[in-house]
Amino acid sequence: MWSRREAVATALPLDLWPKVQKAALRSEDVEKYESNELAMRLYFEYQSVKFITERTGIAAASLPRMARKCLGIASDGKIFGFRALVPHVRIEPYRRRAPLGRKFGEQQGGQTGALGMMLDRFPELEEKLTRFIRQDAKYKDVPEFRLRSRDLHKLFIKAIQEYGVSASEWPFTTKHRGIKSIRSFMRDVLDRNFKRAVNIREGAAAKAHLNVGTGHAPFLYFSEPYDVVEIDAYRIDCHSTVTFRTPEGTERDLLLDRLWLIAVVEGASAAILSYLVVYRSEVTKEDVIKVVRDAITKKWHPIELTVDGLNYPPDAGLPSGIIERAYGALWSVTKLDGALAHLAQPVHENLRKGLGFVINWGAVAHFERRDSVERTFGQIADKLFKRLPSTTGSNPHSGCAPDAQKKALKHKIRAAEVAELLDVTIAQHNATPNSGLSSLSPLQYLQYHLEGEVPLCTIRHLPKEMSKNGRTFSTTISVTVRGGRESGRRPYIQLDGARYTNPILAEAGYLVGKRLFIDIDNADDDFRQVRAYLENGADFGYLCVQGKWAHTKHSRRTRKVINSLVYHRTIVVSEFDDPVHIYMAYLGKTNSKTKRGMQPLSAKQVTKATQVSRESGLELVIDAEPKPDESHTRTTKVVANRSSLLDTPVIGLMKVRNRR
Repeated sequence: MWSRREAVATALPLDLWPKVQKAALRSEDVEKYESNELAMRLYFEYQSVKFITERTGIAAASLPRMARKCLGIASDGKIFGFRALVPHVRIEPYRRRAPLGRKFGEQQGGQTGALGMMLDRFPELEEKLTRFIRQDAKYKDVPEFRLRSRDLHKLFIKAIQEYGVSASEWPFTTKHRGIKSIRSFMRDVLDRNFKRAVNIREGAAAKAHLNVGTGHAPFLYFSEPYDVVEIDAYRIDCHSTVTFRTPEGTERDLLLDRLWLIAVVEGASAAILSYLVVYRSEVTKEDVIKVVRDAITKKWHPIELTVDGLNYPPDAGLPSGIIERAYGALWSVTKLDGALAHLAQPVHENLRKGLGFVINWGAVAHFERRDSVERTFGQIADKLFKRLPSTTGSNPHSGCAPDAQKKALKHKIRAAEVAELLDVTIAQHNATPNSGLSSLSPLQYLQYHLEGEVPLCTIRHLPKEMSKNGRTFSTTISVTVRGGRESGRRPYIQLDGARYTNPILAEAGYLVGKRLFIDIDNADDDFRQVRAYLENGADFGYLCVQGKWAHTKHSRRTRKVINSLVYHRTIVVSEFDDPVHIYMAYLGKTNSKTKRGMQPLSAKQVTKATQVSRESGLELVIDAEPKPDESHTRTTKVVANRSSLLDTPVIGLMKVRNRR
């Protein structure tokens, strides 16, 4: 029973009711709406019905009905309020009351609300159709994924036949048997829950955008430079080549596999702080650590350009080389791609604890969470990679150049030149005005906030001593000192199949059996020396690798790969061979020869060989067969000084005296 007294007592104050913008109404409806609004204001102010009727001209019997409409709940969860008073506005779905008559073949209309009457007649039918549309997994009778309207119509027809609807009733009396009504019903059900509709029917890109534009304020709000940086990996979709030397002394260009680009992007300005080109099929923890280390400790300098006509734009570069206070700057939050989640623990141990930032892992496939880095990658791809004649496009059906591999070889699109183009493009990106930054470039934006007599924001910097010792970016392990007087072996430690020592450790017999703590920089390309510390934490200096591993620079990852190949007898390394040289020869070995000559190396072989070549400084050679006595002819300088009895002649051993 409707009670005016109860409604007035429990209703929201009129000032809090949802309002209507009268300027949006048709001119002929404005006067009617104003009368309705005035009537409801007087009604809820508890004025007499007679007074309201005389003032507005609205019948007394209509007032309770209008009040109930105003207090009804709308789809947004609020009361309708004054919105219910707009002329011709329906606040409840239309339900037909009049019985359906027979429809003749050429008759137009006359069947409005027929589906609604059918659903009122069979309440379980509406629930069943809704379940099919929403793909409710808890029911076993849900049909295939992404149900189409025509399929839903077939299910509808089958259901009403089972309910006993005769052929003389709607929808069998119509030409299309109610498919238009089913299509409208399906659209209405999907529109009631936007998020659920997208999740069950749309692709990954649509799902990724769901968390954008929700109207809710973000939990974490970043407003100043270096509040947050974003790290992501982008696959370079273009073919490039590297030059191998043949045994005949000629040069040959071979195709690389697709490469990866990792970048650290500052969130407020979208400036690229550092980047790394990865010559591997997948990104590793070492790559992530290295690009972060470069963003903090590496000062950018222009590289020497060999491409004709290629130049750096004025005032272009990376912040560390342009802005003094950007060198060594630390940030507060690191956003990482969810696809790199398998690297969480190493990054946590190596970086978060040492640098003091928070790691925010983005959800998989939700690129919108890292809008700065994704937008930056897109711009670089459009400006550089997708314009090369060897581009493979963003997918197999879009932007792929015809005969991309052949054009990479024809035009000699070499990786070294692509690296120069990339460095210039990134420097140019940082110097390009951005409308989102009030037409300032990313570099200008950072300069505005970081430089000047009174900087607009305060940022942390890595202490110089931490930058020098490099312990922030290293992993610490515990090893036992080996050797002993009984065997005659001087004290040493074992790391990844190789011995390490230095002149001090070699004489420290008291350390045999004791522990040393070793700092290993996983992002360093030279694993020939490591830093050691005693059990009490005292610095013990650098230990250098001994034997065959000391000749050529290599990373820890490369050594593990070589050790694995040796273990599985894929390659053979004698005590006189340089393992890195043997590995390079293995990577440059062609599998077979054809009538036309050498079978080209695979792109994966070329990519691995290029990575090792960049680490070691070795030349890329096809079908090289290093001899045991030649494996040491081309070596790189060992980082730490090592002494040997053979380094300098001992005078006493060179001359024999007749003691008589």
